[in-house]
Parts: sequence; structure tokens; C-alpha cells
Amino acid sequence: MAGLSHADRLLTLGGIVFDDFSTPEAMMGGGNQAMVVHKLPGGSRVIDTLGPDEADIVWRGQFYGNNAYSTALALDAMRAAGQVVSLTWGGQFRSVIVSNFIYHVRRMPVWVEYSIVCTVYQNPMQGNLSVSLSAGSIDTLVSADLSTAADAVLGGVGGSGL
Repeated sequence: MAGLSHADRLLTLGGIVFDDFSTPEAMMGGGNQAMVVHKLPGGSRVIDTLGPDEADIVWRGQFYGNNAYSTALALDAMRAAGQVVSLTWGGQFRSVIVSNFIYHVRRMPVWVEYSIVCTVYQNPMQGNLSVSLSAGSIDTLVSADLSTAADAVLGGVGGSGL
């Protein structure tokens, strides 16, 4: 990761710092756009976008050293607690919950392989995603919609000769 400081390259989860050996070769990010698709007669659609839906962050690696087993047990305790913890890597930050942690002791207590799944609770890197509309602007939008609807109805009535 050229251009990142050593601190930005560190992977930390809930206060546990992953060393160069235990850090995975790749980390993932991204997700979906949450939406509801209303399918209308004739093939038309109305799509309501609800905002970003972060994908789980999944990786695997191994711990090696005198504290390998105790680190695995600490991560498993984090999973069991189900608390929101911080996850940082590559200049990124997420608030997550460890939803899955599996470890395999290869050589007690110095070599442990692991896989982990973190469910994103919040991604503050995307800023405030909520839309704030004032009451005045909502009233303006509703009035404009009603005016458009009234014009359409009156235009239809006048055009039919009634």
C-alpha cells in the first residue's frame, strides 16, 4: 500500500493490533445499495433507494508467536460479547461487530490459523447519510405535486369536452 504511513497500514480490531505476520494479504470493502423495487403493470418500475448497505468484512490469516493462542481467545471473546468495536486498516475505519470467528490451533500455543467475519455497524467514512428536509421544503414539494396532479386532471377534463 504505497503512500500510506505505517500506522495506516496497521490492521486493528477492538484494540488488538495485527502484526505483519497476522495481517491478511487482502482486505475487502464495499457493499450494496439498499433499495426497494416496485414492479408496476406494463413493466414500469419505481425504485426507492435506501442508502448504502455495507458488505460484511471477511478475512483470514494466522497468528504466530508466544501470544498467538491468547490473541485467538481474545478475538473469540470479542465475538461472544457481541459488542460494537472499531476496525481500522489502510486508512479506513468502521464500527463493527465480530459476527463469526473460527480458529484452528496448528501448534500449541504458537501457531493459530483464523478466519473472521465483521458485520459493519456504521461506516463513518461515508459521512452523514441521512437526508434532512425542513418542514417548509416538504410542504413545497407536496404543494408542487398536488398542483401538477390538479393540472393533469383539469387538462384531461377540458380536453374531453365535459
